[in-house]
Amino acid sequence: MTVSNPQKDALPSSIDMHDLGKAMGQLDLSGIPAHNRKAAIFDHFMRVMADTVHDGSAADKIRQARIGRLLKAQQ
Repeated sequence: MTVSNPQKDALPSSIDMHDLGKAMGQLDLSGIPAHNRKAAIFDHFMRVMADTVHDGSAADKIRQARIGRLLKAQQ
């Protein structure tokens, strides 16, 4: 049996689970077609992560990944 600890790889952030829930709840999906909602939710989550993570290089990687996903979706 192997024991894993997902928290050991977690990046320090200035947001807790309660605030993350509030931030995610601010996303308005009313104008987004049903087939695009999953991508919109993930994009919003990535934006929140990039804005709250303390490690600047990790935040830049998250922002670059978010832009890459947006560009790929437009093609």
